[in-house]
Amino acid sequence: MSTGPPTFEQLLKSEKARSQLTLPQLHDFYQRLKAMAAGTGARLSIEDNPADFAHRLSGGRWIPGDHLRLLSSKVKALEKREIRKLMVSMPPRHGKSLFLDIWTPVWWLTRNPQARIIIAGYGQNFAREWGGKVRNKVLEHSEELNLAIDKERMAADAWATTLGGEVYSLGVGGSIVGRGADLYIVDDPIKNADEAGSEIYREKMWNWWFTSVATRMQPGGVIILVATRWHQDDLLGRLIDSDETGEWDIVNIPAEAERDDPLGRKPGEWLWPEYWAEAGDPDYYEKTKKTMLPYWWSAQFQGRPTPEGGGILMRDDWQWYRRSDLPEKRDMTVQSWDLPLKDKRTSDYAVGQVWTRAGADLYLMDSARDHMDMTRVAGHMQNFALKYRAVAKLIEDSAMAPQLIATFHHKVAGMIPIPPKGSKLSRVYNVIPYMKGHNIHLPMNDDGSKPKWVLDFVEECAQFDKGTYDDQVDAFTQAVTFLQPGLWQEVRRAAVSAEEEAKRNEPVDLLEQRKKWFSEKVVKPALQQADAAHAPRRGMRHMW
Repeated sequence: MSTGPPTFEQLLKSEKARSQLTLPQLHDFYQRLKAMAAGTGARLSIEDNPADFAHRLSGGRWIPGDHLRLLSSKVKALEKREIRKLMVSMPPRHGKSLFLDIWTPVWWLTRNPQARIIIAGYGQNFAREWGGKVRNKVLEHSEELNLAIDKERMAADAWATTLGGEVYSLGVGGSIVGRGADLYIVDDPIKNADEAGSEIYREKMWNWWFTSVATRMQPGGVIILVATRWHQDDLLGRLIDSDETGEWDIVNIPAEAERDDPLGRKPGEWLWPEYWAEAGDPDYYEKTKKTMLPYWWSAQFQGRPTPEGGGILMRDDWQWYRRSDLPEKRDMTVQSWDLPLKDKRTSDYAVGQVWTRAGADLYLMDSARDHMDMTRVAGHMQNFALKYRAVAKLIEDSAMAPQLIATFHHKVAGMIPIPPKGSKLSRVYNVIPYMKGHNIHLPMNDDGSKPKWVLDFVEECAQFDKGTYDDQVDAFTQAVTFLQPGLWQEVRRAAVSAEEEAKRNEPVDLLEQRKKWFSEKVVKPALQQADAAHAPRRGMRHMW
């Protein structure tokens, strides 16, 4: 089992270890010996990871979250040359710049006093500020770190150690002529939505990367690219798409945990709740997600941007309707369900949608999406049936469907197993003509605003087939395919028969529930708005 290269302390103690060094390694060891003797090199007991180093050097004031601990382990792997290129995407205001742009270069120099480091950020002001902060940390802790700054080279954006280590900082798009990097850090190359949306700017960043970053690497040099995502075609997106050989170690740390979370969180857990609670904003994530458009939340906070118009399912192809515009005469109303693999609240969602058809047009009326067990799913089915007379319930014949039907078929009428036809992708392609033909309608509020749950549905569709979840897409394609005349006729006949059978055999208590709901939700509000002079209407209050 390999234990990695020997540490400086081990080389001091072991002649055998020194005898196995290559000539360049022996030269580096000699330089560190000279630095130690002169009092200008790294102390022996320096921490082997930058997070512990920063915590100690800050006097315990800098406390890393789990996500910063993960980044620390990646930086340590870079220093050992276990990886050469690290790409990190994570939400804004989560400590990535302080850790990677300041503490990491100080730690790196302490362990590698002759290292040449370049730090690039979105503007030259950033470069001067952060380059000066790294320098000031070294000056503040010079004696403890055994590092000294060359008094002749102390500019904030270009300074050096007495052993020849160098730190340059520049704005993205700039260059440093004649300088190479052992460590190159690029932080947030895109500043805002305007830059992200500019194809000219994105192309400029791409050209800058190859002319001023890739060409500046020393032999054995390593790169850190860290950013908040803005656009599918941003610098990170292009590098991911072009990484055919797997050179990059890619880490995406979302604000809200999803499947296969890099930190081992359960789906739905927030990234750094203790930090925001201590800062006096314990509901930070909930408020931010609620107020942001789904596209920007997905891009900036989940690290998953989509094309502006969408992917296979385009955002502009949806039609919108107000509830008051819903056709009174409708051909059929169904529920469409996509269920998780197991009867428990897992990382998978259960999704139920209510769709109705009027001629060639299909209308989404309602939806339920949550981590649900069978009992909750059955409850939603009954509620939708009561509210929309959507007795036919289409359930993809996989996952928990057989168990659900076997358990609840005497209590929940009209559950119909639907065998999936083809792949997910082929089922999505089947509904595209109806979207392009402007036949798919989504609900909006009376004032023209769009409900959050509908925008979330649109965003999941826009991300298909690159997104983490596709439960709503599956329920949507199942409903649209089923409701089209001429498709799956045998199943549609079964659904109509189930609905008619349910109406004939509907128990009295269900009818009473429907009457009670209609009385409370429809008649009562109408009565309250009626003119008091119309006394005969008030008799309706007792008609049920």
